[in-house]
Amino acid sequence: MSAPLVLLYNLDTPKGAKIRRMCLPLKIRTRLVPKEAYGLPLSALAEGAQPAGDGADFDDELLLMINFTGEQLNAFLEGFRRNHIPPVALKAVLTETNRDWTSALLRQELLREREAIAQGGGAHPAP
Repeated sequence: MSAPLVLLYNLDTPKGAKIRRMCLPLKIRTRLVPKEAYGLPLSALAEGAQPAGDGADFDDELLLMINFTGEQLNAFLEGFRRNHIPPVALKAVLTETNRDWTSALLRQELLREREAIAQGGGAHPAP
């Protein structure tokens, strides 16, 4: 398995800098995703593809975690509390299901899941 990587969206900010510093001792690589890359498949972003130029635009902070073990994921999330970093509302792990999605589609799905959970339902309706 490759080293863990977290892609940061709309976090070229002091908060994003804190997240990147937090990742150093955890041996988690970080990469800021430019808006021009939002139209690329998530798997291509994970492999380091360069921006294609024409992507959807959104301003929400979002984290995409790649190649994390359960222990690494727990340490990463715990690091927010330990380092007093405000939470990032939209977080996802790269999976076989979402690897071909664009960043905009991932964001849309995460927002839909949050809304469904806030209304007391499940993110995906039962068949």
